Amino acid sequence: MKKITILLFVLLLLAGCASSDHNSHPSDADKVLFTGPNNVSYTKDDLYRSLKLANVDTIASDILDHIALKLDGIDMEAINKEADEIIETYQSIGYESYIISYYGSIDAYRKSYISSMLLSELSKAYVNEDFDHLVEEKKPIKMQVAAFDTIEDAQQCIDDTNNGSTFDMAAVNNNAQAAPQSSIYTDDDTTLVYEVKEYVNSTDQTGLSTIITSVVSSQDASGNVNETNTYYVLNIESRDVNEFKDEFIEHQASATDAETVKEHYLTNHSIEFFDQDLYEIMSAKYEALK
Repeated sequence: MKKITILLFVLLLLAGCASSDHNSHPSDADKVLFTGPNNVSYTKDDLYRSLKLANVDTIASDILDHIALKLDGIDMEAINKEADEIIETYQSIGYESYIISYYGSIDAYRKSYISSMLLSELSKAYVNEDFDHLVEEKKPIKMQVAAFDTIEDAQQCIDDTNNGSTFDMAAVNNNAQAAPQSSIYTDDDTTLVYEVKEYVNSTDQTGLSTIITSVVSSQDASGNVNETNTYYVLNIESRDVNEFKDEFIEHQASATDAETVKEHYLTNHSIEFFDQDLYEIMSAKYEALK
């Protein structure tokens, strides 16, 4: 993989330094590098073109990495440290061979990991650019959600919280289906049942909710209809997004399609190709480059 990376770097240099007639070729293009089956010869130009065709995503990733590095507040020291730590963790549990079998080398995995982190930073910058509109559209809140099988447990959770217990402890002590976590929820959140969404949107209050009942009907093989009740209690911690802005940006960035982010930054940066083949394959995959 290291050899391929070096070849790609050479390829980008060749493409960048080619003449503006969009028909660049490497020097000694007709030089035969090796002969394959049936005496088919492969020239330096064949290798040049095959490298371009095989590495569209790699080239795009390199472009996006450079765009991300220009963002304000990028801490490459912290990113490099995190990459080194995750590699050390995988090596310590014996996963190094799996990484090499998939990525070709530890260095290739490290580069891929750093690129994914830089793309994450681009996603957060993308959300931040559209922050006000997203807040209006998504109506984010920060809250804890506890679900119970009985209304008695739900009520006891409320009573214990009002008597000084923390909400998460009260929920766990009263048989909640899972320990409630402090999380960001938005209006289009698919993890919330309809009744909970309806309650959240019907009031501006914070703190403990009343008991919210959700009924699910199902039919068994005999045609009998069965109903299952789940009782929800919410602890709405904040409705003011300025109190959890960074958390909302993180939440929304992780929910944003990566291709949308890539298209946005490729569209809004001037990227010029000096090679017709390279331009055609890149623009075929990435509409923003046309």
